[in-house]
Amino acid sequence: MNIDYIRLQKTAQHCMRISAIIVLAIILIPSTILSIWLLEVETIGKIVLGISWALAIAYIIAAPKVRYERYRYCIDEEAIRVREGLLWVSESIVPIERLHKIEISQGPIARIFKLSTVCVTTAGGDVKVKFLEDEVAAEIAEKLKNKINFIAQAERAE
Repeated sequence: MNIDYIRLQKTAQHCMRISAIIVLAIILIPSTILSIWLLEVETIGKIVLGISWALAIAYIIAAPKVRYERYRYCIDEEAIRVREGLLWVSESIVPIERLHKIEISQGPIARIFKLSTVCVTTAGGDVKVKFLEDEVAAEIAEKLKNKINFIAQAERAE
């Protein structure tokens, strides 16, 4: 069976990069300031800080690109499939007939890039299709809602 996965728009990679920068800034800047202010940083401390910053910069450069290249989704008549990962690639598959709830969400960074997440809830958990353009997210949510309604009507008719 050939599955036609859909790739994200290039703006998704920019959103991933900004998110990575913000998270690492929240972690590294205060820890660096505290390390320098509270501790008289010895040579080994300076080396550790330098390595931490080098790794953070490498992460900011590499991680969004790798995540962007690996992220794929597919929504067909049978299931929703999402493939993603940085070091480990995972694939989530949710049968359409098991959907209970559909939600569209948007964080502050995604809002800047006009991106949304469609979260579908099943009895077994949630699956999120992330970094979708707002119009695409609305279209997917509407199609899934229609499929759920169709399945529910068919079950009631039986």
